[in-house]
Amino acid sequence: MFRTIFCYAVFFITTVVLGTVAIFLSLFDSSGNIPHVVARLWGKVQLGTTGTRVRIQGLENIDPRKSYILVSNHQSTFDIFALLGYLPIQFRWTAKAELFRTPFMGWAMSRIGYIPIERDSPKKAYRSMLRAAEVVRKGVSVIIFPEGTRSPDGNLQPFKKGVFLIALKSQAPILPITIQGASRIMRKGDWRAYPGDVRIQIDPPIDTAGIPPQEEERLSQRVRETLMKNLASP
Repeated sequence: MFRTIFCYAVFFITTVVLGTVAIFLSLFDSSGNIPHVVARLWGKVQLGTTGTRVRIQGLENIDPRKSYILVSNHQSTFDIFALLGYLPIQFRWTAKAELFRTPFMGWAMSRIGYIPIERDSPKKAYRSMLRAAEVVRKGVSVIIFPEGTRSPDGNLQPFKKGVFLIALKSQAPILPITIQGASRIMRKGDWRAYPGDVRIQIDPPIDTAGIPPQEEERLSQRVRETLMKNLASP
């Protein structure tokens, strides 16, 4: 109980302080790169409050000179902290639009250049996908959770249709990322936080150059099989 209270207290304080810092820095860095470094610090602080340890494998599959569509499963809020804190590249999030209306955190997300997804409007959601593809074409990676929301039990949920349009429109390679252990730190629907270990597995990139939009389902299935294989391994 004490750990959970401490975790939430630090979350609210650092969100206000570091969110304000990120907003201020964005006034001098329109690319969002420097504010994203502040976001990385924010993620590591949240992991530290629960004693979460992160192990990352497959960093050799990232070429820092390239931009990617980073595709990850989504077990917990702590996925976000782990990816922010330990992926050593610049990237931008796609996230539900409601988060962008959150004081400090949402304001900072907007200033850094994260991409809101309007889930209740297919037309607006499609425009968000096109915007994300444009970000990738400009040389910045974008991360997506194709399940659309956190898994209630840590198992991989069905992928939403349309999310791989970002890859097909940008023709950027997909980098599959599998997260394990985050669901034991804070499950969906449970407000309590526990210490734990998170493993991040980065697989070799999947080339999308020349793949037509009609092949989205096949591409989605290929990525899904990669994540499921990793989740099945100890």
